[in-house]
Amino acid sequence: MPASIMKPFLSLLLLAATFAGAAEPAKPAAKAAAKPAATKAAPTPEQLAAEARVQAMQSMVNEARRFPTATPEAKAFFDRLRTERAAATDVETRAALDQALAMDPAVDARSPLGKDAVHRVPAPAGTTPETKLAELERQLDLGDSARALTVAEIVQLTESADFPTAHRALRLLRRVDPATAAPLLWQHLAKLTSREQVQLTEDELLRLPVKLVGASAPAAPTGALAAKAAFLRVAAVRPAVVLSKTALLPLLRTTAANEVSEAAWDAVPRVFTAADRAELQIAAKDLFEEAAKAAAAKTAPPRLYPRAKSTIEALR
Repeated sequence: MPASIMKPFLSLLLLAATFAGAAEPAKPAAKAAAKPAATKAAPTPEQLAAEARVQAMQSMVNEARRFPTATPEAKAFFDRLRTERAAATDVETRAALDQALAMDPAVDARSPLGKDAVHRVPAPAGTTPETKLAELERQLDLGDSARALTVAEIVQLTESADFPTAHRALRLLRRVDPATAAPLLWQHLAKLTSREQVQLTEDELLRLPVKLVGASAPAAPTGALAAKAAFLRVAAVRPAVVLSKTALLPLLRTTAANEVSEAAWDAVPRVFTAADRAELQIAAKDLFEEAAKAAAAKTAPPRLYPRAKSTIEALR
């Protein structure tokens, strides 16, 4: 064990308590000018001592967090703290040591209000769709089996007109049965128009197992602009999502920079190779011509031009 850990924390606390006596007294303030600048008052010796004492206690607690499992090193560390706890007389010191000793992995968790072991109190069962979803999420977070709702009941809740309820049901369905959730997530994505809602659904698609994310995925981007861009972003990083040259090329012919055209160029390396550079240059002909005109006029090129140019040049 490092010597810094074995150093008695009680000594640190005692040194902090005597810091007030060793602190240098504040120098008298200089003569005030006509318009003195606002200055922060220097901390008093008592404040300095209190700060040092708190830092010493926090350092002790941070060291205790280093031992998530019971090891010989952890046993030696916490035995040393128990020795210091038995010898401590200061109430604040003993409270800090108690807090650190509560993190001993070799000791069962105890209630701070008594000597009884902490008991897990079961949460009340849900009675509404929202509370049943909350109960199901709590069960999953605790590592229990999903008992609050069946897969069929969760699927039914995904059809709710209330987006938060439907999205929460989809998120939990993805955790319970990802194979069932994959096609439903794609269906919901195509219907959404809000960028915020699209982003939440896109995140759930990316959290699906890689081999399942392509299940029932559309052959081409569909829906609103935000939904199309989300499809392209997912397809760019998930080979299981089928994306063809035929579906992608029309999106590359535009000169306007928006989330769809930018996502389309980002997805080009998924579909095209260096042998397709000529085809891509034809698709981006209008964009390159505008960039050439901007260069002749010494103005900024179209915003999409650098992305398209670097993407084509980087193809292998």
